[in-house]
Amino acid sequence: MRVVVTGASGYIGSRLVPALEFVGAEVVALSRSLESDHFRCLLTDRVDDLRSHMEGADHVIHMAGRLVDDPTAGVIDYYDANVRFTDKVLTAAKDAGVSSFVHASTRLVYPATLTAPAIEDRDVAPDTPYGISKRWAEDLVKYFTTEHGISSASLRIGQVTGGDHVGLGVINSFIRQARDNGVIRVHGAGAAVRELVHVEDVVSAIVATLERRDGWTPINVGGTHPISILGIAESIAAASSSEVNIEHISVESEDSSYYALDHSRALKTLSWCPEWTPQAIIAAANAS
Repeated sequence: MRVVVTGASGYIGSRLVPALEFVGAEVVALSRSLESDHFRCLLTDRVDDLRSHMEGADHVIHMAGRLVDDPTAGVIDYYDANVRFTDKVLTAAKDAGVSSFVHASTRLVYPATLTAPAIEDRDVAPDTPYGISKRWAEDLVKYFTTEHGISSASLRIGQVTGGDHVGLGVINSFIRQARDNGVIRVHGAGAAVRELVHVEDVVSAIVATLERRDGWTPINVGGTHPISILGIAESIAAASSSEVNIEHISVESEDSSYYALDHSRALKTLSWCPEWTPQAIIAAANAS
């Protein structure tokens, strides 16, 4: 099995490459960074160069793109990186005869106003430039792979954490506050909800996706269950070896955003479900 991975030096990609090699895959790791331990080939915008790397490949896993937390990015930047470049990768994959395409999408194709875990075919309504660009990329993957008979999936990945990256910055902030002051300060009620998914679980979902052979489908890749910001603070306080109090700081406007994913489809189509609970993720961060 020969697998091409774009964005191989990224947070997920750098962990995906060795996981693929562990299961016996020949991996062509494409990266714009020359600093990565997993660097194999330089990732360029030229379709001909991309195609040459994809010759003889069975799968392309497209992880490359502009990150959501890039403070310098505008709408056009997200479009160029997440839509226009995806079109080039798809064109190269088609020309090289690749039969399977896995696209890394995001939970942010769903709005922040939901009150229950998002379902793939019901709740799509992105409300950020990043989310809109990833939704456009999904449509492109769907059209392109359907038109050319390529098996494909867009994985809508939740709030990734674990390893040397906590994902939700508030975890580290709360841990530092607990250690330094014995008090965790929560802005407002702490009612905003997130779903933490460990990077190891994300990698296992991507590897599992390579086994399916079907038309395009979106698949949620989330954590075991949602947790509120207050719940994160309470978990850190409970895991502390000394007494930690929680203090609520008044705010003018409460953050009531809700991001959680229903992963029934992942269980049904990939036989995949996450293993890391929020409490286990927080405990690992607290121990580091």
